[in-house]
Amino acid sequence: MLHYSTITDDKGSTLGRLKAARATVAKLVVEDAIYAPIFARLEAEIAAEEERGDPIARARAIVAAQRAMA
Repeated sequence: MLHYSTITDDKGSTLGRLKAARATVAKLVVEDAIYAPIFARLEAEIAAEEERGDPIARARAIVAAQRAMA
């Protein structure tokens, strides 16, 4: 089974592709609710991909937030 997280290409990141797909499917859901499960799956995949993000970037954000509070 192919997961979205394994798909990348020169045109963009996995997260970018997932968000583009979500935007397209959102339009379909507005026209016909039958596409809602696909939309929900894309939402879950986006959340998972964001959670997997770069740990160094997350660590930097935490340090920056702590410095701002000090």
